Amino acid sequence: MLRLITAATALTVLVACDSEGIDRTSTGQPSAPTTTQPIQSTNGSVTQNDGTNGATNGNGSSVSGSNNGTAGNGTGTGNVTIVSDGSTADGGTSTSGSATGGDNSINLTGGSGSSDGGENSINLTGGSGSSDGGQSTAGEDTSSQLLNDQAPPAVDASLDLAPPASGTTYVSTMSPITSDNGPLCIGPVRDENNNVMYNERGNCPLVQFHGNLAFGDFILATNAWNFCASTFDEWEQCVSVNESAGSVKPRWDYDWGEENQVNGQVWLVKSYPEIIYGIKSPGEFSGSTLAETPAETGLPAKVADMPFYKIDYAFSSEEYPTRGKDLNGQRINGERNIAVEAFFHELAGECEVGSLIRNGTSSNQRFEIMVWLDAGAERLPAAPSDFVTTQTLDGIQYDIYTKPSDPEYIAFVSKTPTSSGSINWSTFVEWTRKNSHRVNEVFGRGFNTVQLQDDWCMANILLGTEIWWGKGYFQADEWTISRTVR
Repeated sequence: MLRLITAATALTVLVACDSEGIDRTSTGQPSAPTTTQPIQSTNGSVTQNDGTNGATNGNGSSVSGSNNGTAGNGTGTGNVTIVSDGSTADGGTSTSGSATGGDNSINLTGGSGSSDGGENSINLTGGSGSSDGGQSTAGEDTSSQLLNDQAPPAVDASLDLAPPASGTTYVSTMSPITSDNGPLCIGPVRDENNNVMYNERGNCPLVQFHGNLAFGDFILATNAWNFCASTFDEWEQCVSVNESAGSVKPRWDYDWGEENQVNGQVWLVKSYPEIIYGIKSPGEFSGSTLAETPAETGLPAKVADMPFYKIDYAFSSEEYPTRGKDLNGQRINGERNIAVEAFFHELAGECEVGSLIRNGTSSNQRFEIMVWLDAGAERLPAAPSDFVTTQTLDGIQYDIYTKPSDPEYIAFVSKTPTSSGSINWSTFVEWTRKNSHRVNEVFGRGFNTVQLQDDWCMANILLGTEIWWGKGYFQADEWTISRTVR
């Protein structure tokens, strides 16, 4: 899990850690092993969303709407909650098994992967609503160029991208497994005749969600946040955490059908299965407890006081030929990216772990940074015209995008995708802090975002795959996060 190293030089140290427990050696004495409890999210909740509400563009928005309305009386085990579209209900608090809710409601037990959108609704354990994925084939692709004869302007000379010269480094690994291994699968609920069961309006299937899987200092969430966008009634997504030869391998397998099996625009993301580090919401955290997560991950942390975060990764992934289409003379089998992201919240005073609200009118989430380690063949974080510049960060070239539909979003797309490597996450935070609110003035392209404030709190670091369509799998063969405290 977590190991502490004291460093006197400019070095972030990676240490191999066995699967037996946690070893903190700041004083030379190892502490007792810590057992991480599975996340306290809804087990077996059946969610019914209204596919006609909600926006279809921008961060955190969802075509599925999900007003989180009337909650049926839960029976049996698993805290079963049936949530309807709530189009006629008047507020309330939706809890596990009973109570009512509607517009302006708070869904306390939405479960990992419930929809992120909705009309003034708050899903405290909802999924990630990431980018809207513009089409790379629409219009002129201006990525990686400005005006052909103009080089990218120099970055602010005051930009501090170097790792700290000294400090104490804590290393979070994926071992040991502290929950069920899985696989845990979701898909449309079927009746006794094997027919798909739909919501009251008949435009979105019922889905029975499950809890998350815990391992090391991380949790794995299925996060099919926009399942209503799929018209493929046999879609399925499974998550699992396996261990072989002493290494933990979190994985997801999925089948979201073909590109045209979508309720709305083809660029609508269906799902973002993810590995969570830190706190997604007060009901979804990767530490042994919510209160202990800051000590175990360093998150949430104020931007000005953040530790220096480095990520070492390796993954394997495949898109099967079961689905596919021809694109520009080539055959592609699906569309997904592999992306790291973090969300930032505006909180009064300190970074209180119980105060993170992701959705609705009470949301204090203010910014999202994405880094695409690997882009698909077709989708971009935004439209090609939203391209800002190409920058070399930590030796790697990235195309940078902002978008007018979401001034609280920025994305970095690697021009040289690799299945293994290292990134300094703090580099992207610092670049964003100095530049994203003035990209148009500095680079002459793109759209300015809101300014990332020093007193805002980074709540998490997430690894996932935005899936538009196709069948395949993703497996994290290595996912190690090191934080150096100055």
